[in-house]
Amino acid sequence: MIQRIARFFAQKRRRRWVQRIDYELLTIHKGYENLNYDFGTNGEISVITKLAKVGRITTVFDVGANRGDWTDIATKTFPGVHIHSFEIVPETVGYLRNRFGSTANIVINDVGLSDTEGRLNVYFSPERHEIATCVADFSETFHNYHPEARSVSVTTGDRYCAAKRIENIHFLKIDVEGFEPQVLRGFNGMLNRGRIDVVQFEYGYVNIDTHFLLKDFYDYFSQFNMTIGKIYPDFVDFRPYRHVDENFYGPNYLAVRSDRQDLLQLLGNP
Repeated sequence: MIQRIARFFAQKRRRRWVQRIDYELLTIHKGYENLNYDFGTNGEISVITKLAKVGRITTVFDVGANRGDWTDIATKTFPGVHIHSFEIVPETVGYLRNRFGSTANIVINDVGLSDTEGRLNVYFSPERHEIATCVADFSETFHNYHPEARSVSVTTGDRYCAAKRIENIHFLKIDVEGFEPQVLRGFNGMLNRGRIDVVQFEYGYVNIDTHFLLKDFYDYFSQFNMTIGKIYPDFVDFRPYRHVDENFYGPNYLAVRSDRQDLLQLLGNP
């Protein structure tokens, strides 16, 4: 029956009522796949709340901190945590410093992270501060606005950790609008030594432009013996890569050290 209905829809796809039904069904499917950027309802808070039960979450990196809403929640959730917050846009860094400047356990860094040290362009517009990106043209082609290019400084995660004498990162959260591969490669040394327990990263439509697919994330983390799962509102669905998941319906995935069965079990249970 379902197959007959599907073939009927293909035959009648130019009918407006068919297009409307398809749109509504697709909207439902996106909801089913948790295409939701509100971390209050999409499971991000659920993840850190569960991790707080484990204890020993004392070093957290927030890469692409924007105005610090996630940093603020993480600070309140993890007792005794030290958060290293990275924001590449100068105007947004100023906002962060005004918000957290007197908070002793938050280190605000006015530098971006990449796989090399140097300078690069970030594309930013004050009215769309939440989607600053280092991926040229993505904002114009997808978000339909015209940001300005800013030259900014970047370093690598490994260099930063060495300079700050950071031996372990318990939670590395990355939200950098398509620049995740470069940020991750900058932590190759830490990852190779098993010094990062959990990595949260975004996957979505921007990956069409970067040509870095979900499969590439799986392949990347497999070399460090990490297990990947997608974040849902009350659990993380740890699963092998499936081609059907290459749908660009993010937003957030977790990579967890495979030897941390305690974390995998805790996060995977509703």
